[in-house]
Amino acid sequence: MINDGFYKTLASPALWVLLLLAASVPLALNSYYLHILTIALVYVALASAWNIVGGMAGQISLAHSLFIGTGAMLAAALQVKFGINMWAGLVISAAVAGALGAIIAWIDFRFQLGHLSFVLITLAFAEMAAIVVEGWEFLGGASGLLLPRDTGDVLAFQFGGVQGAYWVMLGLSAVIVLINVAILNAPLGYYLRTIRDNEKAAQAIGVDVLRHKITAMTISAVLTSIVGTCYVRYLTFADPYQLASPTITIEIVLFATVGGLGRAFGPALGALLLVPLGEVLRGQLGGAVPGLHYFIYGVVVIAVILVTPRGLLPLFEKLLRRRRPAAT
Repeated sequence: MINDGFYKTLASPALWVLLLLAASVPLALNSYYLHILTIALVYVALASAWNIVGGMAGQISLAHSLFIGTGAMLAAALQVKFGINMWAGLVISAAVAGALGAIIAWIDFRFQLGHLSFVLITLAFAEMAAIVVEGWEFLGGASGLLLPRDTGDVLAFQFGGVQGAYWVMLGLSAVIVLINVAILNAPLGYYLRTIRDNEKAAQAIGVDVLRHKITAMTISAVLTSIVGTCYVRYLTFADPYQLASPTITIEIVLFATVGGLGRAFGPALGALLLVPLGEVLRGQLGGAVPGLHYFIYGVVVIAVILVTPRGLLPLFEKLLRRRRPAAT
């Protein structure tokens, strides 16, 4: 049962005003900046989906590129090879990703893996998945898969260009963030945080660790796969080196950590700040001095982590609390 915290968030006028303003952004931006914001929203959704496992349950999973790749490459292959509608491909891919997530969670529980062991084994799963995708002709192999042109046919899972993709990713990222809010305010969220803080103590007081770990990983994997399917439809090209590489998971972990792990809005904040920053730096400085934009981006990330180890969201909340008495 979800407590009042979720309904208060859902009924917040500020939330709906923010969403309405965000929905009107395509009316004011050109396609280049709208593309940057669309990619930022992709990472908002991915980081928020990962947060269910990595932030709430404390399981630093590096296997999420496996779920992204499942949603992207499998749905694309079903469309290109067999002509299966990508709506159906989305459902099939999400089911496969959910099953894979449940298996990984079961392995973690069955062999009582420590935090470092879990990180390493999920990284191994991600690496194996990347090798399979790059070597399997059905999934396009190293050459990838080119999807049919996007003509805006909703029934064929097409968005109609960058504006439509922006609205789709805005809606999807908002839903995933609200799922985070719902979980944090439901018994599952309390159980996951108990497991994160002390798994043995959680078992001792009767928490079903296996069931809650599988639930969290399955939800996270399904949501991640759905985002992967939407992302590949927007890109129109299923590139295994981009969509099935463990590098994308490392970026997700980075955004969630900088924004604030375990918080409903933390990963979204990290992605909304860092993705546009990285894209703008690459566009403005990438051609001037090779690698300069990566250096500046790295300096900014290091500075944020050193100044506020718990993430930017707790820092912003602290600053707001300090200003309220002064304002009154």
